Amino acid sequence: MGVSRLILRGVAAVAGVLLAVLLGLLLDVLLLVPGLLLAYTLTGTAWHWAGMVPSPVQLPGAWMAMALGLLASLVPAAVDYGLLRWLRLP
Repeated sequence: MGVSRLILRGVAAVAGVLLAVLLGLLLDVLLLVPGLLLAYTLTGTAWHWAGMVPSPVQLPGAWMAMALGLLASLVPAAVDYGLLRWLRLP
């Protein structure tokens, strides 16, 4: 095997990893909307659609905003964990 083939295989492997990471990030962004809806429902925060994502009717305080962000980020984290376990990756 020549050096050029090894370089091409390496470049293809790096491109494949970058594509997988970008698809994972896209999935995480799409899962933030259901995460926000779940967070608003669990905390009883009134919300409405203001464009592409749901927004609270009244701006929450700092601690409530942190709690909402934490709850909303748990949905993509749980899906990522399940996907990594399903693919049997570390």
